[in-house]
Amino acid sequence: MNCLEGIKDEPNEQGITRSMARRRKGSKAQQDYLFAGANGPNRDPEEYSFPDNWINTNFRLRMIHGGKSFFLVTDDGLTYEHLYAENLWLWLRHDHSTPMKGALGNYNGSLFLVDIYGSLLMRERSDEGLTWVNCTAMRNLGRVIGGPPWDGIPGKAPKVTPEDAIFFVSKNGRLLQFTVALRKFKWKDCRNPPDTKVASIVDQELFRDNIVFVTGRNGRLYQYNKVTELWHEHYQSQHLVLSRSPGTAMRPSSPSLTGSLFMLSEDGGLVEYHWNTGDGWNWIEHGTPNKGVTLITSPSPCFEGNQLFLIGSDGKVYVRYMDKMTWRWKNCGFPHVGQLMNEDQTQERGNDNNEEVCIDEDFAASLENVARKYSDFNRNCDPKVAPTRPIPFSDDSVIFELGDGRLAEMRRVEGTHWVWSRTIATPTTSCMANYWTAVAS
Repeated sequence: MNCLEGIKDEPNEQGITRSMARRRKGSKAQQDYLFAGANGPNRDPEEYSFPDNWINTNFRLRMIHGGKSFFLVTDDGLTYEHLYAENLWLWLRHDHSTPMKGALGNYNGSLFLVDIYGSLLMRERSDEGLTWVNCTAMRNLGRVIGGPPWDGIPGKAPKVTPEDAIFFVSKNGRLLQFTVALRKFKWKDCRNPPDTKVASIVDQELFRDNIVFVTGRNGRLYQYNKVTELWHEHYQSQHLVLSRSPGTAMRPSSPSLTGSLFMLSEDGGLVEYHWNTGDGWNWIEHGTPNKGVTLITSPSPCFEGNQLFLIGSDGKVYVRYMDKMTWRWKNCGFPHVGQLMNEDQTQERGNDNNEEVCIDEDFAASLENVARKYSDFNRNCDPKVAPTRPIPFSDDSVIFELGDGRLAEMRRVEGTHWVWSRTIATPTTSCMANYWTAVAS
């Protein structure tokens, strides 16, 4: 029994021990289905105000082709693609007349971005080369601020169907559906739950086919069924208020319906909404990795059905993983530079019993060599991890942004053991910048 959180550990149908949240007496397991707008205007007690950098923080990075290409949107609104071509990694700049705010989605190699005016633009490769398509101009349903957290499960090829669509969130809090299958583009206004506006998409059809889970601006969880077009509110105790950031779906086994949605609470803790055939839905509060550390970005995508990456308020990466059927925390820190690496890791090992050495030996040696060679530039380097939502780069690789504008990659060695494998210089960093760049035509 966990008396601090009012939960106890129970085995589920697979024998996995997880902390199961007790339902409060008299609470309903589920709420009724809702009709958008059925109860009149939204009744948010206070209108939630998004931070100015909300889009860039949550949609700054987007993978296009696993292990070969991903996009970066800078604070200045420039769009770069990090591309592997002819045995060389290079940055390819994709120019547009208006600055961009973020990369909201990827379908079949085409990237969907939002500009500073809230217009949705598609960057695609065609027989004529690279082109821009203004999707908002097809039917203007309002400014766009968000999209699906992920475009698929790392390592698994996405299913392609004649009904394929991408869901977006408008600035006025409505869920928008944009059909992309067979290039038969079409917008649809799915509106919003009757008692709140939509803040962000927690999951689009990775956890359940045809179901989009969203967080309301009131901090509560809802789902939209794109077949029945009905909204549904999930049970949630009054003390639990969710962050308005995207989430992550976890499915340990594709044939099984058992799985979870992972989100952050408003106070920076990790929250799981778990479903299995025996118990149905249950809320589980995982809390934070250490006292005094809160989680400041949405969870990474799920790897191997049991591993998530999160960024702490101390600028370190934490892994939430399952070991011998029990959830555990692991502190993987950040990619240290030179002497800073030796001093900080020694100190951390003495103070934190969940610290693990997550630096590849060859990578550590290269960091020290670079630090000695460019010692004058070290004052521009900040190796702590920035509060930017990380992205998958393959089924065993994750990309993070560092405080100095560089990117850093973690790779899985085996099982749940991950190491920092390299840093990536970007056009926005002044820390030991060394990269090739070109302009897309």
